[in-house]
Amino acid sequence: MNAQALAALVPPLRGCALCMHSTRIGEALHCNCPAVRKVFGLQPVHVVRQTVGACGPGAAHMHMDAWGAQV
Repeated sequence: MNAQALAALVPPLRGCALCMHSTRIGEALHCNCPAVRKVFGLQPVHVVRQTVGACGPGAAHMHMDAWGAQV
């Protein structure tokens, strides 16, 4: 499968949509991670996940309910 076909199947920042720290405000998804919010305030995920963003492209603060206790 090529990258274009994969992009059509998986929306951008899909991990953030599944993360327990995500909060939808209007049409935009925001990062509500305590570590990020404490320093930067409530930020849209497209800002937080930028290369120089608080969470970065690797989603450093991502937390899924299935992972158990919050980190």
